[in-house]
Amino acid sequence: MPGWLRSRGFSLALAAAALIATPFSRTAALVMLALAAAHLALAGAERQSRLRSLGESARRMGEGDREARALELPGDAIGRLGTTLNRMAELSRARLADLELERDQRERVLSHVSDGVALLDSAGRVLHANQSLADIFGLALPPARGTRLQDVLRLSDIDAVIETSRREGRTIERELRFWTPAERVVRVTATPLEGAADRALLLVLQDHTEAERVDRVRRDFVANVSHELKTPLTSLRGYAETLLDGGLDDLEHREGFVRVIRDQAERLQALVEDLLALSELERPDARLRLERFDLRPLVERAMAMLRERAERKQLEFVLVPGAPVPLRADRGRIEQVVANLLDNAIKYTERGAVTVALGGDEAHAWCEVRDTGAGIPPDDLSRVFERFYRVDKSRVRDVGGTGLGLSIVKHILTLHEGDIEVESAPGRGSRFRFELPREGSGPSES
Repeated sequence: MPGWLRSRGFSLALAAAALIATPFSRTAALVMLALAAAHLALAGAERQSRLRSLGESARRMGEGDREARALELPGDAIGRLGTTLNRMAELSRARLADLELERDQRERVLSHVSDGVALLDSAGRVLHANQSLADIFGLALPPARGTRLQDVLRLSDIDAVIETSRREGRTIERELRFWTPAERVVRVTATPLEGAADRALLLVLQDHTEAERVDRVRRDFVANVSHELKTPLTSLRGYAETLLDGGLDDLEHREGFVRVIRDQAERLQALVEDLLALSELERPDARLRLERFDLRPLVERAMAMLRERAERKQLEFVLVPGAPVPLRADRGRIEQVVANLLDNAIKYTERGAVTVALGGDEAHAWCEVRDTGAGIPPDDLSRVFERFYRVDKSRVRDVGGTGLGLSIVKHILTLHEGDIEVESAPGRGSRFRFELPREGSGPSES
């Protein structure tokens, strides 16, 4: 239908009918009026249909349908309204995308924060919690939104911190100890959020367990070093004073006094050397001198150096025959590992044998040292690689040593990205087995 007729509507149709409504053409006027009425009815129906379509598009947009779009043609008032709705939808989608990006970034940040974080509403329900919170309490996943934190953790000490913070309206900090399932030392901070309509509260938990363990190790290390130094220094001073007070004239005993002084000086020297070795291994920039060699000749040389000691104790000293065991590693440090393991086996074996076996596969080389000594109680197995830890403290003076050998072994193998394990039982001897990557993994010198 012509545009002029659609635009002018019913009033134009009446005017046209009046112009031709002469006595001679009333029938034509009636026809025109009927056509105009029919057009108006069709136009009204089309308008209603477009408005309904526009309303449906607006409803879908309001419900979050990002693909919903309104009709923009023809370019009348309804079409222009559709264009405006589409522009609003694009703006809303862009803003939602920005909000989702911000949310995802916040989630990534919180998920990598080492502190446990939980946002609670006024009823103690979780609004948000990160994975670190779950890790601290030994949970697989963080508490779900809407879950009461008290029902998940069941720790009255944390509940008391939250309640005190809400009641006093200020930040409360406490250091708590609990088991989840291992013992944990956690710094708990509860902070009411100002201006929050739902009286939200931020709970932050800092796990100080490792820091306390390191501090305890440091204190124990200082105490152990002091103890280890005290004994030989006391002996040195005592025998030196004895010699000065007339012992030099005691022909029968003075040689023995000097031998004791020499032995204690050697003990001090060994302790200092082991402490320096351990310090070198623990440096962040410690490096390995990697080279290719056969592990079997290295073990043979270490056994040859200690064979006389084994024979003095009437111990059988055996290397199990086998094929070469080539690998790429720090020869000097691996020789130190083997020597320490053999030295310990001889010290703590009174009778029987010390047996060494070697082998490997495509990826790893291994060596194990077996003895028929007194064995290690189960409670001590997990601690034998600690610095200055000795299983039988009553025999320390008899067997000697610094108590650092196995700790040095562990550090060397860790630096090589290798591992060591021990199997033992009282009265059944011990088996120490270490493995190394054949291709020399670990920080190497350039």
